[in-house]
Amino acid sequence: MTDAATRTSSATRFVTLDEARALECNGCGDCCDSRRTDGFWTWGELPEDQYRGLSLDGPLIIPLERVARDGGGEWRDRDRLPSDALELSPTRFRCSAFRPRADGGGLCGLHGSPRPPRCGEFPVWGAGLAEELAERGEARLHTGAFPRCTWYGMSVVRDGDPRLEQRASLTR
Repeated sequence: MTDAATRTSSATRFVTLDEARALECNGCGDCCDSRRTDGFWTWGELPEDQYRGLSLDGPLIIPLERVARDGGGEWRDRDRLPSDALELSPTRFRCSAFRPRADGGGLCGLHGSPRPPRCGEFPVWGAGLAEELAERGEARLHTGAFPRCTWYGMSVVRDGDPRLEQRASLTR
């Protein structure tokens, strides 16, 4: 497989669920901050407490908004959640536990500690993935916004799926 940091191909890679779960996160950090995907990646519904109990200093997940300036736009933290929760669905966000690295990737300051369920499930540990695989025989991973991600462009298929054999013949 090619290095995730340089991968730009849109070709789907087929893997089994066990293979996908055996891969390690490469720490690109793109799933930790909407600004890293120009607002494309969002949190979804954000609880009112913003996971304050999981962070050392205040909320863990910080909602963002884009402020237009001179034809462009800057991201800034929202002061608070609005009373109308629908306004933030989907929620553009940044995680206060994200620790950027000099190489452009990043690390989770809470990895190994309690984190929001969404973090622990992304992208291959959620119950919905196993259910979709059982029902449909294939589950596309939701990493399309993250070309640097370990799991970018992957589709999980059942053991014995013929596309796995095609994959093996391509690497010979």
